[in-house]
Amino acid sequence: MEIEEITKEEYNKIVVNPFSGFDKSEFAELNKSKVDEVKYLIFKNNKNRFSLITGIKNGIIKCPFSASFSCFSEISHNNRIQHYHDAISSLIIWAKNKKISNIIFLTPPLFFNEPHITKFQNALYCNGFKLLDYDVNFQFSLKSFSEDKYISELPSNSRRNIKQAIKNSLTFEKVNNTETVYKIIKQNRKEKGFPLWMSCEDIKNTEKIIKSDYFLVYDSNKNPIASAYVQTIKQNIANVVYWGNIQASDYMFPMNYLALNVFNYYSSQKSIDYVSIGTSTKDSIPNYGLCDFKESIGCKSCAKLNWIYEIKY
Repeated sequence: MEIEEITKEEYNKIVVNPFSGFDKSEFAELNKSKVDEVKYLIFKNNKNRFSLITGIKNGIIKCPFSASFSCFSEISHNNRIQHYHDAISSLIIWAKNKKISNIIFLTPPLFFNEPHITKFQNALYCNGFKLLDYDVNFQFSLKSFSEDKYISELPSNSRRNIKQAIKNSLTFEKVNNTETVYKIIKQNRKEKGFPLWMSCEDIKNTEKIIKSDYFLVYDSNKNPIASAYVQTIKQNIANVVYWGNIQASDYMFPMNYLALNVFNYYSSQKSIDYVSIGTSTKDSIPNYGLCDFKESIGCKSCAKLNWIYEIKY
């Protein structure tokens, strides 16, 4: 299979349905300062099959170079598994010609498109890619969602937490106040010792490219105590980028209340099938508390696999 390097303008004309918001040329251009160069690739035989945006830094291909995951975007839609294998084989040859040392793929959770991702991962494995990380993603299915059904199916402690949140007169609101949402997230990350990769300005720039929603939870005195920043990363998937609460509000269980209302909101948006909460692992090692919390609010887990190919010369 042939690989053609194209411009971002050509990419926009050819790739009418990128796999996700992370695969838009505008997103790549916004973050291109993080790599030495960005390459827009088309994989073709008798027709254009796939596209891929890659970042190259210090002789390493990173897919993605500034996001949670990356894989092929399909241009044609009758791609057999052999097409995936041929494309990955061609990518390795292309990388060798560029004197690349490693190719790294962070692939999406399977529920984003199970047939496509399965064939893609099989092609990586069979072409010599090694598993770099076995991360665990958590997501909530909105199929057949109703608030009463959701609460009734939660573990008993989670039901108690929601009742306590309601008793504490918490309220929920979709807002346009990016600064307040970010301020709470920043405080939450500082209190928990977690990194915060995006600045408020990064979020504002990204919302111009990827549809973004912002939510706040208030206490009974209308003080904001929890927030969420959520992207519609695919047409049918909302992705929680950041959410969290101020530590002093823990006793009011605002995160249980926030989760309930975020799920309720996206259930009302009839096009959304899943809310992805993201991974709770670092280098494959789980944060047990985060994993337990995400399961306690009704999320299911699935694999999110990262891969590496080390090129020998």
